[in-house]
Order: sequence, then C-alpha cells, then structure tokens
Amino acid sequence: MQKQIRKLTEMAIAGDLPEIHKWYQENRELPLSTIEFYEKILKPVMESVGSLWEKNKITVAEEHLATASIDYLMTQLRYQIVHPGQLKRSPSILLFCLEGEQHSLGLKMVSDVFRESKWNVKFLGSSVPTEEVIKTIDKWEPDAIGISIALSPLLPKLKDCLIQISEARKEVDILVGGRVVSLYDLEDFGINNVHLCRDLRDIESFALNAQNKSQPVLSEGDS
Repeated sequence: MQKQIRKLTEMAIAGDLPEIHKWYQENRELPLSTIEFYEKILKPVMESVGSLWEKNKITVAEEHLATASIDYLMTQLRYQIVHPGQLKRSPSILLFCLEGEQHSLGLKMVSDVFRESKWNVKFLGSSVPTEEVIKTIDKWEPDAIGISIALSPLLPKLKDCLIQISEARKEVDILVGGRVVSLYDLEDFGINNVHLCRDLRDIESFALNAQNKSQPVLSEGDS
C-alpha cells in the first residue's frame, strides 16, 4: 500500500492526469470500499503533499496541481457511487465550507460517503457566506447540514453560523468536521444537535444510522 501511496503522490504533484487515469484503471479492482480507499490511500497522499509543502520541498503551484489531480481521481470514483434513482424519501444533507475556508477536497470525500449511503446531497463548495447558507436551508429544508472548517481563526465565524442555522431550523442535525475539531472543544458553543466528526468513519456511522431511521416500516401487506 505504501508503494501505491508514494507513486500516486508523485503523479499528483506532477499533475500527470493521463498516468493517474492509467493508475486508476489498473487499481480500480482493489478490495477496498470507497471510504477505505479515501482513508487508506487518498488521505495519506494529501497528508504527504501537505507535509512536503510545509517543508518547502514542493512549490505552491505543485501543491495546487496535486489537489487538482486528487480531485480528478475522486471524480472518476464518483461515477461508481452516484445513485441516480434516489428516492424522494431519502434523507438530505447540505454541505459547505465555512466562509473563508478555501479547501473543499475533504468535504468532497464527505459528500461521496453520504452518496454511497444513498443520501440526497447538495454540495455548495468552498467559502460560502452564512446568509447564502440560510437561504438554501430555507428553500431546500435539508435533514442535516455539514460544515467544514480547518482554520482556527474562523472559529468565531463558525459559532455565529451555527447559531444562525439553529435559529433557522432548530431540530436539524449539524455535522462539523475539519482539522479544528481535534484541536478545540467545540461543545463549549452550547448549541444542540451538533455532531463533531473527526474522520470519515464518524461520517459513515452518522449517515447509515440516520438512513436506517428514515426508512418506513412496511406492514406485511406492503412487503
């Protein structure tokens, strides 16, 4: 597995999409679920790229190339997990990066975990103003909301966003993920229905549990 990670890291930094596509075709039959592929391969690649950038061993341009390359690979994977025939009764989630948060790759992984669990997903992307989030919530009325935040200076903005969301929809489940979740005690915010997600396993557990709760109980005549 380490050999695969090193090879993919090198290709991502080089922005070599043809080779990445070839690598994907050769390895698409690996006995890994989507979440295992993300946790065991893509996350280590992203962490390796981040470490190289922090040590000034790659340039900003190469870091951007690597991010775009991993995004490309995730797009290839996404074709396998999208469920076009989603039922209207399936639970829904609205995902976005807090305003000021530019990195959305991790949140795209989260969106794929929910899609694989047969949720309806709206992905708003990076740096979304809170007022636009509230407008979308009012219009779409999602069952859950997921927020990504990695930068600690954005914590005051996160608290304000959580307050506005809870005022708009008091009973909605709010998931918060990103690097700051493991660094700060966000429970001090005192806002109900907030779930702190430290990794994709936490996301998968929430998605599956909520999906099971949303399934209607069939009578014997309906089965």
